[in-house]
Amino acid sequence: MHLPKVSIIIPNYNHKPYLQQRLDSVLGQTFQDFEVIVLDDASTDGSQEVLKAYSNHPKVNHMVFNDVNSGSPFKQWQKGIALAQGEWIWIAESDDYCELDFLSTLLSFYESDTSCVLLYCATKHKDEISGKMYLDTWASAMDEHRWNNSFINTGQDEVKRYFRYRNIIPNASGALFKKEAVLNVRLPLGMKYCGDWQLWLQLLSYGSIGYVSKPMNYFRKHKDTTRTFKLLESERTRFNEYYTIIQQYSTFLDRLVYLNKYNWIVLECYLKKRTLGRFPNVKLKLPIELQLAYCMLVVRKKLSL
Repeated sequence: MHLPKVSIIIPNYNHKPYLQQRLDSVLGQTFQDFEVIVLDDASTDGSQEVLKAYSNHPKVNHMVFNDVNSGSPFKQWQKGIALAQGEWIWIAESDDYCELDFLSTLLSFYESDTSCVLLYCATKHKDEISGKMYLDTWASAMDEHRWNNSFINTGQDEVKRYFRYRNIIPNASGALFKKEAVLNVRLPLGMKYCGDWQLWLQLLSYGSIGYVSKPMNYFRKHKDTTRTFKLLESERTRFNEYYTIIQQYSTFLDRLVYLNKYNWIVLECYLKKRTLGRFPNVKLKLPIELQLAYCMLVVRKKLSL
């Protein structure tokens, strides 16, 4: 029995307008040694009708419709990984899409260093509101030039220098990871927003990471994207997940010495507190070391007025 090289997991929840482009960009890959696992998390927007049109496609091995929403995207990841037969796993989020050479390019890059357990490429954002397309530069705040070129690095060094400070993979849809490695880690089922960051950190204990500078993944920004502004309780959950990860991978002294590397959390907290300020008794708490940076930011903002 032939086992596929790649298992492509497509978790969906209420992304009906984007499903055809997502599925067509997956099924049309120039590299064809793959299986597709479609998981719908009890969508209410008619997504199932679109998905059912692909149920007889020869590449679709599983199509699972939940009766009740799981409450976490990472529970769906777990379900898909359990069904996956491939050597590599690709979580192709249902509202994103990609170039047709996404798989062939990343997998050929892996051939140059088989120690890699995680591969990813540059991502472009597609803003559904403005219609604009632009390159994601989130990681560049760590190093202005590093992500201009492709590279391979050890997982240990990548975590030490970059990953413990911020999630440098801007979108899970732009990454492939080894199934053998993911079976050795605990999936972050309790997380809603930062589970991918936690997973990448764990995977990099088992091998190297490869990056391709060619943008082949398109992250669609729309009103339901997980990074858009949420209600207060959801924002508290998001920030608590940030703190859980940074405290797990750094000491209090590390965070004091490299305080500037966490400025993204401080700035996000500042902006969201301003947005949430119209609500009474709003609290988005920061750890004491980040509270110091927050106070400095507030003073700078006031001085610039």
